[in-house]
Amino acid sequence: MNVIHLELSKRQAEIFDEVMTKVNETAIFLASLSHEERLNWLKEHQYCHPISFEREIGGTIYTVNAHFSDKASETVEGKVNRILSGNITR
Repeated sequence: MNVIHLELSKRQAEIFDEVMTKVNETAIFLASLSHEERLNWLKEHQYCHPISFEREIGGTIYTVNAHFSDKASETVEGKVNRILSGNITR
């Protein structure tokens, strides 16, 4: 068994505790629902917006947008492996 030890600041520990409390409350709530109610709740609460973000690096702002095709035949894992394999110098 692997053990990971993290040292958190007081504020980080408070945030962690808040998040874990919310996770536990949500798990208890979801466990009280029927299978169909759980699926409906998850569909209502899934992230529906495209994944996008901006980062500034060295004074240049980069905008990243992710789009996923319903017709794709390649998995994300396969695509990442293919891209990484193509960029490895031998």
